[in-house]
Amino acid sequence: MAAKANTNGQATPTPPVTIGSLTNLMVNVPGVNLNLAGVLQSTNHPSRRLAIICHGVLGHKNYLFQPSIANTLAPHMDTFRFDFRGNGDSEGHMGYSNWDDDKADLDAVIAHFERQGYYIYALIGHSRGAISCLNYAATSHHVPLIPYVVSISSRFDMSDVKRKHGPEVLELLEKQGHFDWQARTGGKDITLRVTQQHFDDFLNFDTAAVAHMPSMTNVLLIHGSDDDVVPVKDVATLHSHLSHARTAMRIITNADHNYRKHYSDLSQIIGDYFSAEGRKADWTRRVLPNWKTWVHAIGGVLNFRTIGDIWIPSKTDGSVSYLRPGIIYRCADISKPTPEGIKVLEALNITDVFDLRSNSETERRGTFEGENLKRHHTPVFAEVDYSPPQIALRFKMYLGGTEGFAQAYMSMMPNIRNFFPPILEHIVKKKTPFIVHCTAGKDRTGVTCALLQMICGVDEEQIAWEYELTRRCMAIKEEDVAFLKNAIGSESSDAQVRGVLSTNEEYMLRFLEEFHAKYGTIEDFLVNELDMTLEDIQAVRDVLLVKIPVPRAVM
Repeated sequence: MAAKANTNGQATPTPPVTIGSLTNLMVNVPGVNLNLAGVLQSTNHPSRRLAIICHGVLGHKNYLFQPSIANTLAPHMDTFRFDFRGNGDSEGHMGYSNWDDDKADLDAVIAHFERQGYYIYALIGHSRGAISCLNYAATSHHVPLIPYVVSISSRFDMSDVKRKHGPEVLELLEKQGHFDWQARTGGKDITLRVTQQHFDDFLNFDTAAVAHMPSMTNVLLIHGSDDDVVPVKDVATLHSHLSHARTAMRIITNADHNYRKHYSDLSQIIGDYFSAEGRKADWTRRVLPNWKTWVHAIGGVLNFRTIGDIWIPSKTDGSVSYLRPGIIYRCADISKPTPEGIKVLEALNITDVFDLRSNSETERRGTFEGENLKRHHTPVFAEVDYSPPQIALRFKMYLGGTEGFAQAYMSMMPNIRNFFPPILEHIVKKKTPFIVHCTAGKDRTGVTCALLQMICGVDEEQIAWEYELTRRCMAIKEEDVAFLKNAIGSESSDAQVRGVLSTNEEYMLRFLEEFHAKYGTIEDFLVNELDMTLEDIQAVRDVLLVKIPVPRAVM
């Protein structure tokens, strides 16, 4: 007697117009003399990021929503969707519980594209493919770490497969020690003999191993509310095992296991997740609790926070660096801390303050230097630059929006020798916590902190998002609005002036584009503009970063 599989063999809908190019490829699996068939969808994305899309049981590379997901991701990264061995157009034999084969297939695909210069950015799997993706990311110790996993309808409770097969099949398995699983997949009829050992191996697969997922890996769990193949409770259990801050969960209302009539909903969720806005929202969700702790920590001082608590994966040597919090602090004008604020500064062991303001600003607003807190005056601009005409010219740049801010920030670079070397010298020689500040703590301070983060290798999107946090602290004083309005001229409105005193990630990202176009890498800049050696640059990193081997980061 044969058991009939639920093949869910509805016709695959006509895919949307393809974005980018499609290339059919065969990837060899070393040691077993078989090739895996797949489709590379490429827009020649400059980041060389690649997402690998894995189908579920009886599926294939063009099954269900996979082409739709690949198309949605095309603006963000290239994708490769492939057939596991024995499925679709791939060689080899399909298995019921051949989890090691799934891992070997993923290994082969990943190694193939890494040899082509790709950065494996995401694993995306459906059903059984999701189980394999989660397990691979959690247990393979792949170097470098795979930053994203998307799990679609993954099973957690493997014993529930008994319900799927039904009592008749289980009785058959008990009587004769096997059952023949018949199905149609990829236009082919297949019969798969499932022995008691195969069945037990499936039931005993350790889905709880996801608890070993590296804390730096971002996981998106998606499930349909009407899934009758894998109960929705499984996604809740998975979430509880992936309870670190980088896990998100989405439930698609009325969707079944294969997301019939919900392909666009599923694709949109994944596209939004990988969009710049989605990545920023996830980052903000993680950092805001700490930011709220810091921003009002120093009485009498606005826009206070530390730069740090950032993980930086290496793409070259299999390590992860951690930018230490509690060394670099940034804020607005620190001239009038309260007595309680001074106590907090002392408790944080902050020894030095680098004041980026001009003499005219310090005369207008005052300065602060405590018994154990040394102030260094390191103005970004010479005094001649703070004549009324020059103030008006500079702040009129800011009225020009994104391009204006980038131009204003680039105007600081010729003066780099005035303000940056003392900070670097402090980091290398004194190695104690310090503050960088200007008046609002956003432009000169923001650029200085961006340069420090660039030295450490922080992703430039994160640099821009950190810069934009200033917008949340409301560090705008009415006296500053009046001063700038007077400097710029009566034609500017209060709203325009407040815009000048705010921040937007686009301002920083545009500045970084201009910076690289003119100066090259941060190493090029430091070598050519400050006469630093690569050893000098590494000495700065050695103080600010902790380098961690991947096995420790995975634990």
